[in-house]
Parts: sequence; structure tokens; C-alpha cells
Amino acid sequence: MKALGCVVVVGVLVVGGFLALTGWLISRGDDQSELTQQVEATAIDPRAVGVGSGSGHKFAYAYRVDGQWYGYDSHFVNDRAWSPGDPVTVCVDPDDPRRHVVSMFEPCGQEQIGGNSIKEASTRAAPTS
Repeated sequence: MKALGCVVVVGVLVVGGFLALTGWLISRGDDQSELTQQVEATAIDPRAVGVGSGSGHKFAYAYRVDGQWYGYDSHFVNDRAWSPGDPVTVCVDPDDPRRHVVSMFEPCGQEQIGGNSIKEASTRAAPTS
């Protein structure tokens, strides 16, 4: 009986440790240090969403690198961090400008930029708004 209890405790510790490690690795995200070029983006059609502490704005955005426009369809920013009319900055990989992350406050070129994961933009026409 005592041995069974020890096995259960060890099993719980192993599973718990595995889940904790997995969560930590996922939360760390991808290495974003190659996103070194900072570009100002245009927020397109920001819409208020959510309520209370979860309220913010959802919008598409576009940015230009070397004369080519790139765009991404959806980004959410909390009201405490951004409101329409504020600038939107994007950190871009100079070797592949489609690879980017929105960075409102952190400088580009860090391993983690604002807790966002790297996104892949599409080429697009210049925004009209």
C-alpha cells in the first residue's frame, strides 16, 4: 500500500513537471532577434472589441519595406496599450520582410518582442485609409 502511494506521488510529480516545462517552453515563444528593422505600420479599420479589462481594438495593418507593401489581417491591442491614432510599429526581418511582429514598446532585435509570436504577412496594395 505504501509503495502504491509513492508511485502515485512520483507519477504526479513527473506529469506535473512535464506540464510545467511544456508551458514554460510554449510561453517563451520563438527567437525574434532577427527582426531588427523597425517600420511604422498603418492601422486599418480599428474596431472596439471586448468589455472591461479585456476591452481593446482589433485591426488589420499594413507596412512598407523597400517600396513593397505587406499586410496582416488581424491584431488585438488592449485599450491600456493603444488607441486609434496612436502609432503602430512593426519589427521586420530585413532578409524576409513578410516575417514580422508588432512592437508597440520594445525595441527590435530582442529575443522576445512584446510577447507576440512571429507572423507572416502577405504582399498587398498600399492601404487607402
